[in-house]
Amino acid sequence: MNEQDEELNARLRAWRGIEPRADFEAEVWRRVAAAPAAGVDWFLALREWFGVRPALASAVALLLAVAVGLGSTFALSQPARAGLAIGTPSLHGSTLAATYLAMTTGATP
Repeated sequence: MNEQDEELNARLRAWRGIEPRADFEAEVWRRVAAAPAAGVDWFLALREWFGVRPALASAVALLLAVAVGLGSTFALSQPARAGLAIGTPSLHGSTLAATYLAMTTGATP
């Protein structure tokens, strides 16, 4: 085991450092300038996806419109709740909501 360590140490000492090419920095900056902006990639991908699949995009938009319409119709068709009574277990008298209800309705908590 000791011989292997000595051999490794000798090889590491003999190893020369890596020197970058003379135009390394200029090449890096050229690549940075040529790369597309990272924030635009997702937008271009989304635009391409919807451009390729217009029928699917239309179906998704229609589904969302129907869901919002049904949700609002269902919410509007429900009778308005009269409100919670002050003494109900879900609304304790020491809560902010109970105090607000007591102030607005004139009831005591």
